[in-house]
Amino acid sequence: MPVRYKSQSIAADDFIPAIVSQFSKLLIVPMAPLKVVLVLVGVLAVTVSGAGVATRACSDGRPRPTEVRVEGCTVPPCDLVRGSDAVMDMDFTAPFAAASLRTEVIATALGATAPFELPPDRAAACNWLQNTHCPVSAHEDITYRLSMPVLLVYPRISLTLEINLVDENRQSLACFVLDARVVSGRAV
Repeated sequence: MPVRYKSQSIAADDFIPAIVSQFSKLLIVPMAPLKVVLVLVGVLAVTVSGAGVATRACSDGRPRPTEVRVEGCTVPPCDLVRGSDAVMDMDFTAPFAAASLRTEVIATALGATAPFELPPDRAAACNWLQNTHCPVSAHEDITYRLSMPVLLVYPRISLTLEINLVDENRQSLACFVLDARVVSGRAV
């Protein structure tokens, strides 16, 4: 379908290149550097959209991850939608070697603190390493993905989650605290 542009008809496929060409003339910038600028803007947009969410340090000086990303959340409190999985990616550098990894989650809500028991397959963190496998080496850069079920029976409340990745001796490799809230799912 032709598009009217500057009193002339051009094919829809040629519309964007025509706009870019006119834009580059307007700025008196050669086309090649403009393409570089557009690529850099695109890379920056992807980098910003993948930025980590603010977390707090755990107690007792446990190592903190380099970055934490929570799907659907850029600013806490992060919504945990009932009837779905809360997905979090944690980047960290292993402070020491470990043969196996396990995830421990502690939830605090309404003044009460209790362990949040993950299903065994999800607590076994070696299954969810994105760029390596167990055993892990000291100083290895690791990305771990936690997929945490948020059951329909959970009450709609605000809570704090402490996510602690431990080795076979329960020594912490990375730990963070996240403010969150359990919310109802959207009607489809």
